[in-house]
Amino acid sequence: MRSKSLNAVLLAFSVVLEGAILLTVSNPWWRLTLGLWLLALIIVFASQVKMPGLIGELSTTSIRRRQFPLLRKTTGALLDQVRRLNWLVVDMDRGFRDRDTVKMEIQATERRMAELLIEIRKTAGRMEPDPDAHPTETPTMPVGEPQQGTDAG
Repeated sequence: MRSKSLNAVLLAFSVVLEGAILLTVSNPWWRLTLGLWLLALIIVFASQVKMPGLIGELSTTSIRRRQFPLLRKTTGALLDQVRRLNWLVVDMDRGFRDRDTVKMEIQATERRMAELLIEIRKTAGRMEPDPDAHPTETPTMPVGEPQQGTDAG
């Protein structure tokens, strides 16, 4: 049984040799024959190296938990409201929706944004949820296509 480092060296050498053969051998039959034999060696050496295990070890050490999840959740809700405000204005400018209705929705969205800014001040630096706080999720208009089929004003 070979060591992991020897397997890694043999794998690297096989890959380099495979590339050299593919570039230098001009006879297609020799290139195919030698390439397939080296490909078999590459597969054997790669199975011995256990790359998925190495990749798994690297990825588990680099995962970092968010330090302030409440702040992230609240700022995400604020960004949702900004997107909603944007699409309300776009719908109004394009004439897809009634101007008066959209203006009322814009005012409501701006009020909600002001509330979220107050919540952001309260949640900044906190790591666990406040049992008295209400959820920051609000129903929003889907981002993307403007609403159609309403009054054109």
